[in-house]
Amino acid sequence: MIVFNVKFLVVLLMIIETSRAATKTKCQVVQALRAQGVTSDSELRNWLCLVEKESSFRYDVTNSNSNGSKDYGIFQLNDGFWCGKSNGYSGTICWRLRTNGCQDSCSSFLNSDISNDANCAVRIKNCDGFSRWEGWKNKCKGKNLNKPKYDPSGC
Repeated sequence: MIVFNVKFLVVLLMIIETSRAATKTKCQVVQALRAQGVTSDSELRNWLCLVEKESSFRYDVTNSNSNGSKDYGIFQLNDGFWCGKSNGYSGTICWRLRTNGCQDSCSSFLNSDISNDANCAVRIKNCDGFSRWEGWKNKCKGKNLNKPKYDPSGC
């Protein structure tokens, strides 16, 4: 009985650690966004809400959409617009970004380095606002984001 309980506990701890391993903290997300020039507390609060609602701070998540497209990573960047295009764009001219997407493979949005994810997401937001993300439109827009879980000040 004791051997079974120990084995069960070890397996349970491994499952918990595996799920935590694919998750970023609030401060890690804030740091990645600040590295892309996002400094406003209000904007960071919106980003934190977006990340919570879109991916639950997981960077290895994909979601399939009803139109057949797929969203990738912590910012849920869509393969129909933003990744996996052979002529992806690394600049900030909006019409080029909208036409060619970011210069990233979709799979690069699934690894633990979220710097390129943040770079692409911030460029999208700077062109089109947060309205490109359904999770933000449905669960963050117009909501009170002055909650401790969205407060970036301690990061």
